[in-house]
Amino acid sequence: MILLKLGGSLISDKKKKFSVRRGVLDRLAAEIKAGAKEKLIIVHGGGAFGHPVASEYELHRGFKDKAQTKGIVLTRIAMNEMNNRVIDALARRGIPAVSVQPSANVICRGGRIEQLNAEIIRKFLELDITPVLYGDVVLDEKQGFCILSGDQIISYISKIFKPSRIILATDVDGIFDKNPKKFRSAKLIEEINPANLEKILQKLEASPRDVTGEIKGKLLELVALARKGFEAQIINAIKPGRLKKALLGQQIIGTTIKKGRYKWIQNDRCKKA
Repeated sequence: MILLKLGGSLISDKKKKFSVRRGVLDRLAAEIKAGAKEKLIIVHGGGAFGHPVASEYELHRGFKDKAQTKGIVLTRIAMNEMNNRVIDALARRGIPAVSVQPSANVICRGGRIEQLNAEIIRKFLELDITPVLYGDVVLDEKQGFCILSGDQIISYISKIFKPSRIILATDVDGIFDKNPKKFRSAKLIEEINPANLEKILQKLEASPRDVTGEIKGKLLELVALARKGFEAQIINAIKPGRLKKALLGQQIIGTTIKKGRYKWIQNDRCKKA
């Protein structure tokens, strides 16, 4: 079984609220159809749909006042719309895919998943149906609600379903020593391992516009998995053909987070994963 994450920046344009890259999404669906020879679970990010609304109402801070309830509703509407676009693209390519809504299936505690009904996902897989989950605003036992990132979903369900491969499809070649969208001198880090992780983390900066923690948070989720024996591959699926090759197990440009004995990182994303 393969666990595939479609990044929000890949399938939407974060500079344009509620935008979808229809051509990219349709091509990705075609590559998934051609390349996925195993059972598949897909998770996608919030992109131009979830992030703007969640950020406006500061939903990542948990419950502060009743005015945020409007933000919860609007975020749910936005993410439902984005998920519909993904499901539709997959269905038009002949991929039997169904939505598994996190806000109706997950409860968090302090921003981390406390409960997730994995049997729903398992039953769909047994029917050869592809479950599609996504970043969402969900109930939280400590703070009322929280933003659940697609990356945390990947981390949690990997330990349950033990995928043969974890692929994160993004709009850049992988993890760089600096932001490749701002600096031409940015260098791709082809491999992350216990020896170089600390130095890499020092160079990464979180963007205040990304309520799920940007690349540093994503990396820490993957490192938590790597500590438990699961490697992950980050690829640039904006480039035609790369997602198909990754699904087929062919070698392509990207960043691999190698499994190994990583140090205990002082960050909740890693400590609790």
